Amino acid sequence: MIASLNPFLNFAGDAKAAIALYEKALGAKVEAIMPWTAEMMGGGDVPPGMTDKVMYAKLAIGNGAIELSDVPPGIEVGVGNNHQVILHIETPDKLDKIFNALGDGGEVQMPPENMFWGARYAKLVDRFGISWAFHCQLEPPPQ
Repeated sequence: MIASLNPFLNFAGDAKAAIALYEKALGAKVEAIMPWTAEMMGGGDVPPGMTDKVMYAKLAIGNGAIELSDVPPGIEVGVGNNHQVILHIETPDKLDKIFNALGDGGEVQMPPENMFWGARYAKLVDRFGISWAFHCQLEPPPQ
């Protein structure tokens, strides 16, 4: 079962400014915000200029939510990769099943993996060019 479906927005270093705008213009409330950390980089150094950037944020807006991130260096943000649909899925098996179904004829960007924040996560672009992310929380996220 899919628990929720949210737009996910990618930014080129200005996610904090976008959050401020969405708070002011839309009455958004920050539900979660995480900075880029060495743990996120697989234990390596955080790239220069990323320590004050947003690795992940979730904003409540009315009855819905948007999620967002500053992309790491080397990824250019533009039309086509500045947004995706993220599915929050209740079980890992269901995540894998939906991922495989939507991925038929598409391009896998990241196969399903268990991530450091206690979730199973994957990304793909379907055969119609739509970017999808898949998330199943396995354990409480780190604080």
